[in-house]
Amino acid sequence: MSNPFEILTRFLDRFGEEVEGRELPEPSGEAQIKLRAFAQGKLPEAQQGELIDLLNRNPQWIARLAEEVKALRGGSAVTPS
Repeated sequence: MSNPFEILTRFLDRFGEEVEGRELPEPSGEAQIKLRAFAQGKLPEAQQGELIDLLNRNPQWIARLAEEVKALRGGSAVTPS
């Protein structure tokens, strides 16, 4: 069996540029407002589809939505960015 480090080195040599970390973009101010309204159940139905599309394109924002829901349930408060 090959050395595991050799396998990893070959992988990184081949795909290293694609494996680099990226900064996760924060939702825009407008998106944050929509996330908060959605969490509160106050986002109009017409805008909910748009928000779901945004979440599909930016799945890392689901954590922000979860924070908003937790804040409503008495969890830690979410400070606006």
